[in-house]
Amino acid sequence: MAQEENKKGNNLIFILIILALLGVIGYLLFNNNQKSTKIEQQEQSIILKDDSLQTKLSELEALQVQFASLQAQSAELGLSNDSLASKIAELDKAIVGLKNGNAVNMRKLNAQINGYKKDLADKEAEIIKLREENVGLKSSIDTLNQEKVSMNDSINSLKTVRSDLQQKYELASILKAENLKATVINAKGKELMDDEYKGKNIDKIKVAFTLGENKVAPKTKKVIYLQVIEPSGAPLFDSSLGGGFFKTSEGKEVPFTEKQNIDFSNTNQPVSFTYSKGSEYKIGTYTLKVWQDGNLIGTTTLVVK
Repeated sequence: MAQEENKKGNNLIFILIILALLGVIGYLLFNNNQKSTKIEQQEQSIILKDDSLQTKLSELEALQVQFASLQAQSAELGLSNDSLASKIAELDKAIVGLKNGNAVNMRKLNAQINGYKKDLADKEAEIIKLREENVGLKSSIDTLNQEKVSMNDSINSLKTVRSDLQQKYELASILKAENLKATVINAKGKELMDDEYKGKNIDKIKVAFTLGENKVAPKTKKVIYLQVIEPSGAPLFDSSLGGGFFKTSEGKEVPFTEKQNIDFSNTNQPVSFTYSKGSEYKIGTYTLKVWQDGNLIGTTTLVVK
């Protein structure tokens, strides 16, 4: 009886030991399963974290490219690039940090990326507005240039008209030597009037005329030149006797025999020259020309036989 009770007690202890072992084994299996699940979750978290960082890195690189594009556009429009250059430098630093595996505060990084995106949008809007203003300004400049061309054409036309009028005025204001006549004065001071003259009877040559009426010519001082040309075609001039050179309206310098300064009164006023050659006159036809301020206003001849 006592032996059976011992046997039953041993069996109970054995069962309890087995149950305890089963509990330990169950606990170990459960604990191991929990650790495996945790490891899998950690590994999955690491994978997710790597993917998220790569996405953020791509965003930062894309933003850097966009800021660089805006920098080029700003330079084209003549804007200051300091702020854009600063943003590009910040992005470059952030990109390098992510690539080097530096510790990242994801919330702070997201806020930073959102800030970059806002700055980018603001700058894009600014550039778009400036481009629109430039288009309007270019249109205004083109209009002004067209108006300037048109105005220049008008000015040139007016200059042409003015030049034509000036030329017509200058031509119309040229005086005319009317009733031009050449005579001679002998040694006794007597004026001879004939078609031909003997050289020995000529002491002086007299050229007389009247200045015709001209309503266009201003009443101012006029310079009248006399040109005495020998039969050979050589003009007579002596600086000691008042001769010299003057410039014609064509710009050519020619010699003159004598000149007078007169006050033009537009009253058919008479003008005369008396010229003494001081030597014998050659046989032939002398040509006598009268000029006013570079314009030929009368011609006559005198024949010496």
